[in-house]
Amino acid sequence: MLNNYNKKLISFFPEHSFFAVERLFESNQKISLSGIANASMKSFLLSSLLKKEKGNIIWTVSTDTDREVLSQNLRKWTDKEVYDIYDIAGTEMQKKLSKVDFAGNLLTKEKGKVFILSYEYLLNAFPKKATLIEKSILLKKGDDIDVLKFFEMLIDYGYEVSTHPVIQKGQYYKQGSTIHIAPVGYDQVFLIEIDFDKIENIYVLDENQQNTNAKIGQIDILSINLDYEKNQVVEYIEKKDIFIEDEWELLDEHQKDIAEFYEKLNEEVRQIIFTPFMEDEDSHYHLHSFSVLKYQNLLDLSTDLREKVSTGWKVLIVTKHKEYIESLFKEQTIPYLSEEGFSEVKNSRAGQIRIHELEKEDFFIEPFQDSREKVILITDKAILGLKEDPKVKKKIDRNVYLDFLTSLKRNDYIVHADHGIGIFQGIEKRTIDNVTREYLKIAYAEGDKLYVPIDQAEKVNKYIGAEEQEPKLTRLGSAEWKNIVSRVKTETQEIAKELLELYAKREEAKGFKYKPDNNVQRQFEEKFSYEETPGQIKAIVDVKNDMEKDKPMDRLICGDVGFGKTEVAIRAAFKAVQNGKQVAFISPITILADQHYNSFTARMEEFDIRVEMLSRFRSKKEQTEILKKLADGDIDIIIGTHRLLQKDIEFKRLGLVIIDEEQRFGVKQKETLKQLRAEVDILTLTATPIPRTLNISLHGLRDITTITTPPPGRLPIVTEVRRFSNGLIREVILRELERKGQVYFLHNRVQTIESAAQKLRALMPEARIIVTHGQLKPDVLEKNILDFKEGRYDVLVSSMIIENGIDLPNANTLIVSDAERFGLAQLYQLRGRVGRSRKQAYAYFLYHSQRLKIDAKKRLRAIVEATELGSGFQIAMKDLEIRGAGEVLGVHQHGSLNVVGISHFVRLLNKAVEDLKTGKKAESPEIEEVTIELPIQAFIPENYIPHTKEKISVYQRLSSADNKEYLENLRSDLIDDYGRYPIEVANLFKVLELKMLAKKGNIFLVKAENLHDKDKSQIVLFMNDNIKPANIMNLIDYNSKWQITGTKLRINTKDLGPTWLEALEESLKKLNESIKAGAN
Repeated sequence: MLNNYNKKLISFFPEHSFFAVERLFESNQKISLSGIANASMKSFLLSSLLKKEKGNIIWTVSTDTDREVLSQNLRKWTDKEVYDIYDIAGTEMQKKLSKVDFAGNLLTKEKGKVFILSYEYLLNAFPKKATLIEKSILLKKGDDIDVLKFFEMLIDYGYEVSTHPVIQKGQYYKQGSTIHIAPVGYDQVFLIEIDFDKIENIYVLDENQQNTNAKIGQIDILSINLDYEKNQVVEYIEKKDIFIEDEWELLDEHQKDIAEFYEKLNEEVRQIIFTPFMEDEDSHYHLHSFSVLKYQNLLDLSTDLREKVSTGWKVLIVTKHKEYIESLFKEQTIPYLSEEGFSEVKNSRAGQIRIHELEKEDFFIEPFQDSREKVILITDKAILGLKEDPKVKKKIDRNVYLDFLTSLKRNDYIVHADHGIGIFQGIEKRTIDNVTREYLKIAYAEGDKLYVPIDQAEKVNKYIGAEEQEPKLTRLGSAEWKNIVSRVKTETQEIAKELLELYAKREEAKGFKYKPDNNVQRQFEEKFSYEETPGQIKAIVDVKNDMEKDKPMDRLICGDVGFGKTEVAIRAAFKAVQNGKQVAFISPITILADQHYNSFTARMEEFDIRVEMLSRFRSKKEQTEILKKLADGDIDIIIGTHRLLQKDIEFKRLGLVIIDEEQRFGVKQKETLKQLRAEVDILTLTATPIPRTLNISLHGLRDITTITTPPPGRLPIVTEVRRFSNGLIREVILRELERKGQVYFLHNRVQTIESAAQKLRALMPEARIIVTHGQLKPDVLEKNILDFKEGRYDVLVSSMIIENGIDLPNANTLIVSDAERFGLAQLYQLRGRVGRSRKQAYAYFLYHSQRLKIDAKKRLRAIVEATELGSGFQIAMKDLEIRGAGEVLGVHQHGSLNVVGISHFVRLLNKAVEDLKTGKKAESPEIEEVTIELPIQAFIPENYIPHTKEKISVYQRLSSADNKEYLENLRSDLIDDYGRYPIEVANLFKVLELKMLAKKGNIFLVKAENLHDKDKSQIVLFMNDNIKPANIMNLIDYNSKWQITGTKLRINTKDLGPTWLEALEESLKKLNESIKAGAN
């Protein structure tokens, strides 16, 4: 049932929010909706739209993960009964029972239920509806019944006799003159009273099956044991029902079956289709709600909320950490209203921030915002982690960019560190010797299955390799994976050695130590005509601090397009010149170099600093003169392309090299830059962080500063993904021309770009259109761009050349043709071309395909979602997840990435770097993974963390714990996020503590044997080769009952005492102490 606080929470949103959608649904049999942030927002919308509906709602999604998220959210918003429907693991009869239960629920007279299932579930085989009805047994009060014949029919129908009065679905139990039965198609258990072969009464039993709740007149007993055929479930969806298609990502092999399903679907069934993108249909409605991205730091949170409040937004924060959130707000002097409950939420006004506290054990919805209604709901997901213990943060941050790799869902390819590449098939509970544990189920080649204990979940990562290339599954038990890993290890050791040699050179090198800022520097910075953002200030401080040290700087400044990275570079360059050094600024393309040259000269002209540019825009004679001046020291700052890296370039006193978008340079240029890193200060600017840079920075091999705060007054870009339409293009261009603006039209095929421009001229005769692309002669290219910049043309039809940072503030509408062909990071970069001023900017990504491929749909959906300024970091990570790793650490190991996937490749690289840092020999044997097999229930129950994706993430964090401090922090995090944990989770922590102790003690297996015999039950420790007999003397001194048998240590469980688990922990601690003693 709907929580009381959710009823009150609904009052936070304007009553008229969904009137338009309701009216559309009233007048159309089938509607489609787009612009809906996430499952939380969909649930909120549908709870309002469907509350009066009497029929069943069949809500179909793409995957079981989507189903789990949706069902949790929907239960928060609606009073209706919500059913999770999915393929269960079990016997064939249990699977049939589950299907008939679903079909029976659809047939019952009690309508108004919500069934959530993946579209693949629709393709399951079901009994024909007519057969199911025909084969049912109707039991009515007062009817005669032949009890023996009834029991025979139940057995024939697939029901199971129980020996216990508390029964499961599909079971019955006879006790005297009463029968307990749990028929499929019902959520209740019934008690039937029989008197002289007549049904006297039928009762509904309570949840505990102990007492009767109510009398009813009749029940239907449906058969489970029937013939099952494909595409029969459609018969059970009746005309009063509502069918919802929620952003399906159809696999090719399912297209035909789904088409047949729709052919058979009753025409009177009303339909709602959620689509990721807008459509040009009268029955389509586009909302304006978006997800809320996690804030990167306190400054971002403060800036965003202040701007929202000042522009009339209503802000609601629901949190389990009220005191923590309030402390953040006080620190940032953000005004807010704090309330215990939700009674006052309906009184929320524009320009107000309200903080409401949740109960610890409560699950809450995903955050979302609506730009049209100016309301935002923020949850802990978006805020937590902004103010943490730096020691803890450092520990967790080592895998920060791999977090997205761990978001496993069914049928994902995975990499197991020991067993290789398989397919993840979900979390499965298994009970062995009366002990229930959870396992990750993985399918391998030739039908083999592996069950990975959850305390070893850190060994499993999502596989991400090259684009659109499925990996080869590993054969379990073969030497194949071992050989692959051995080869890749050799490669990662070479890369690690190269990285550390460079790092060592930098550490040893005596760099130039710049003086603190002087008055001239301060005067120069005061001339900056804009207000610095908090992110810019931090970046400037970081860079200057690096420059004032006596080791060479190597810092990466990462920030979205237009977030002020260039000003950081200009100030660093000015500081270098003030200290008598020359500066080289290297850009990937000539046009960009020209743009930077103009920026630098404009800022430096009052300060007698000599700035020059070396590029193809200069004649040979000019280039020769520039080279001579550079060598003589007559140029302070030189700006150019990779031409500056050629051997004929000489500097008299080079001190600082600034690199713009290093990932766009070729291999040779990168090699040259690598050598420079050990000699001079390096400052790198990028708008798209790549995993290589992040990985290196996490190892301390490179420093990184991220600018995530947008300049004041910058508006998020209105982004739409639409099917290609000439009418839409004309409307969009005319709107921009009416406000005296300009338009980018991106057509990325040089062979047909002139043809595209001609078609556009025919469509828009009133617009002045010019073409530009990378194959034009340099002088023509420069002139065309300059003419557009100076307003002589309205529309620039261009190739991807505009992606590279060309700054044209009056161009505030972008149209991208064939958007489905681009990578996500490219789309994000392109969108950054507009919105450089305080004008509202628009980006239209147009696709031509009738049916988008799944990956293209994911990319386009992600670009619509990432409307918040400063979301480039998340975009780069999402792009990697969607399209594959590509070149992560250079070109030479690309093959290895495909073989083992990026997550395992980086795991091996990290280990190689650590080994080299600590002096450990690469060939030294690895410590075996520890396995704990003890008779305790150790797992995360579904009622504690119901969402599989979150549960896997928690398991991976827990299983990666390698010290007690980290484990304690995780314990605290769990309590904060999910409330007090049950005994099963407490046992899981105990298992992990034992695992750490065993690993330190050179024990690779802790096992309980002979569990069924109390007198013979033993705990056995399996020792690895590193342990010596002398090492266990302290253990035997502690408890003389321990016995050594070969490479095993044994003790009878009863000799550990009644608190055997605690005694085992003490034994392992003593074993650790003895090893230290043995080492002496």
